[in-house]
Amino acid sequence: MSFLAPLFAIGLAGLAIPILVHLVHKERKETTPFPSLMFLLRTPYQHSRRQRIRDWLLFLLRAAVFLLVVGAFARPVFEREAAAAPVAGGGGREVVVLLDRSFSMRVGDRWARAQAAARQALDGLGAGDKGTVVLFADQARVVAEDEGGRAVLRAAIDSSSPGDAATRYAPALTLARRVLAASTLPNREVVVVSDFQRSGWDVTGETQLPAGTTITPVDVASAAVSDRAVRAVELRRTLADGRERITVTGRVSNTGPAARGIQARLEVAGRTVASSAFDVGADAGGVVTFESVAVPETPQPATIRIANDALPADDVLHFILERAPSIPVLVIENVTPGNERDIYLQRALEIGDRPSFDITVRRATQVNAGDLGGKRLVIVNNAPFPSGDLGRRLEAFVRGGGGLLVAAGDAVTPATWPGRGHNLLPATPSDPRDRVADKGGVLGAIDRSHPALSLFGGTQSGDLSAARFLRYRPIQSDSGVLARFDDGAAALVEQRVGTGRTLMFASSFDGLWNDLPRQPVFLPFIHQLAQYASGYRAGRSVYEVGDAVDLQGVSVAASDSSRGVAYVAVSPQGNRLRIGGTQGEAALIPGEAGIYEVRPAGSPGSRPRLVAVNIPGRELDLARFDPTRLTNAVSAPGDAGPADQPAQVDRQAREREQSVWWYLLLIAATLLVAESVLAHRLSRGRVAAS
Repeated sequence: MSFLAPLFAIGLAGLAIPILVHLVHKERKETTPFPSLMFLLRTPYQHSRRQRIRDWLLFLLRAAVFLLVVGAFARPVFEREAAAAPVAGGGGREVVVLLDRSFSMRVGDRWARAQAAARQALDGLGAGDKGTVVLFADQARVVAEDEGGRAVLRAAIDSSSPGDAATRYAPALTLARRVLAASTLPNREVVVVSDFQRSGWDVTGETQLPAGTTITPVDVASAAVSDRAVRAVELRRTLADGRERITVTGRVSNTGPAARGIQARLEVAGRTVASSAFDVGADAGGVVTFESVAVPETPQPATIRIANDALPADDVLHFILERAPSIPVLVIENVTPGNERDIYLQRALEIGDRPSFDITVRRATQVNAGDLGGKRLVIVNNAPFPSGDLGRRLEAFVRGGGGLLVAAGDAVTPATWPGRGHNLLPATPSDPRDRVADKGGVLGAIDRSHPALSLFGGTQSGDLSAARFLRYRPIQSDSGVLARFDDGAAALVEQRVGTGRTLMFASSFDGLWNDLPRQPVFLPFIHQLAQYASGYRAGRSVYEVGDAVDLQGVSVAASDSSRGVAYVAVSPQGNRLRIGGTQGEAALIPGEAGIYEVRPAGSPGSRPRLVAVNIPGRELDLARFDPTRLTNAVSAPGDAGPADQPAQVDRQAREREQSVWWYLLLIAATLLVAESVLAHRLSRGRVAAS
């Protein structure tokens, strides 16, 4: 038994009160008048009776009340009987060692200390114990003792090293939970060896360990960390003398004291093309900007590299230097190109950056079949449908995967688009509706969840309903409607044709039927419609370790293995990885930072696709969390903490469950009643005797 408030034991000094009462209290004597004392014998007065306790039962009752009250305020708690230590041939331990090998473990001597802690945990295993090692970063891998004994576990620790991946605790804890749940040993223990990086926290209720599991965190983080890391790159494109140039800016974070004059280099294809110096403040960020460089004709690997510090692996950022993606577009006008009526659409497309638009403008009477060659999108800007062979070529273009965007102005009528233009339009153009009397209509319903309009789903992305439409052609369609006017008429409709798609806008882009071209949302509106109609999807050339790489826009996991569709990737360390097909991995998930080269299988001489992979940005944040947070999050309710953690919290919980103080006060109250009754009887007896 122990006490939560042992200082209340000072109240035991109150036991002196009943002692003083019994030893010092004098009995009151009644005076009897007597006429003369000459005939009485003088007897010396005896003090000994006043110095002895006569009523022991009454004294013990009063002392017991003091003891019980003091004990109640001290809040006693009965400790649970400790489990007997396992003996040879008896119950053993199932010990799972979780060893963090994420990138942050490269800092200082963290990894050496982590390996030493993991070996120590294995050395503590007895003959009846069983050990398992889980190596984890963003993924986790189990090394079980069943695979070859303790030597295999030690070899796994000795041969492993921290990689470039980010920290995640959930996969490792999930594996530990499975190992412990399948164990038949009576005692379970998990040793977590990590730097407890805050960005890796992903613990949920599903990672809770079985009841009775002892969790021992081993923190190997250094007290102070000083590190500079290149976190991001920004590319600003300009045109000079007809050539595209790029200004590269790198963003650097600094953990530690301020630094001045840090040298940085911009490397393209392994060659330094520019250099610069920059300053960073203490625990702050900085930027370094290089002189603009010409964009190479073919994609080239590029790197921003700063002066090495104690952790050189994050002093480098990889990216791909390449021309901006471009969408070839054919614009068919009903007027002579350069007319003021088509200026809004052309200017909007010319301003496009990522992607840019390679525009070819033709008048409806001058366009020919050769103009469709190499195009991904055709925009019919208030023009009639091409007749004859050109119309059939346009239909084949859309059915083959091309895009068609039609602005239904005054030149788009049932007569100029017979048969809905080989059924390319989702509906036959109807007569214009005039809204001049009520100062124009507005877009009342917009499907912002659709990819063509998802850009306008944010609070600061622009308001499409600000434009006023004085005239428009209501589209009679019940399917594929992406936007409607305030009177319910369809304003923008999509139709799938073969593998391509058509978008029909119920008004014009020339600023005569509406004021949409004068609204700030016109530019992103045109860009979004053009990108969606052309089937363009923004590709990525820069990834982080652990991301799944989209190979040529086709999901590798869904490739047809029966046809042997696959890719071959070469890692920065020169390792060859086969992706897809019958023998390859399901997807390319980079495990190291650097430049990957990806080619279709069976084409070793083809130009590779370059993929830049960097250390995850969240892993470069070295902030930590308290290890006891992990212990509390994964412990089953009522389980004790680790061996080196104070048991005060657990004792308080047990004291609340036991509530011994309440029973002590109840007994004290009962004794007080008994004391009153006994004292009254003794007092009456003495009065009667006298």
